[in-house]
Amino acid sequence: YDPTMPPIFPLEKIEKTLPHRHPFLFVDKIIELSDTHIVGVKNVTFNEWFFPGHFPGNPVMPGVLQIEALAQTGGILCINSMPEGEYDTYFLKIDNCKFKQMVRPGDTMLLKMEFTGPIRRGICEMRGTVYVGGKVATEADLVAQVVKRP
Repeated sequence: YDPTMPPIFPLEKIEKTLPHRHPFLFVDKIIELSDTHIVGVKNVTFNEWFFPGHFPGNPVMPGVLQIEALAQTGGILCINSMPEGEYDTYFLKIDNCKFKQMVRPGDTMLLKMEFTGPIRRGICEMRGTVYVGGKVATEADLVAQVVKRP
């Protein structure tokens, strides 16, 4: 990851794609996007709203929020694969989730999502991996449904 490279999706474009907003938006930018995969970045700061309670004196990013960051990144991948229109993604299933390394203030999370098969009837199956410092921190299989906004 080269932090000097301009993002493919800056925050403004992410906010046009996803309905999430601060404090529940966990993707800062998208740095890679193809027909089959996406890579997002989340810079984890000490100012995150969850650190005072998780855990006092020993801040660790909750695993479920790491999965949420993957889900939001995967949502952009799914929506970007759909025909013209506005869509939302709703996650149906998370399997094979493993937390291998703690994520702490100051870490940069690289959020990689890859399709594991074709989109069928709006159902997207993906494999997600969170990398911190070049090592796998979290991994999971996620299934989402893409729904056209009314």
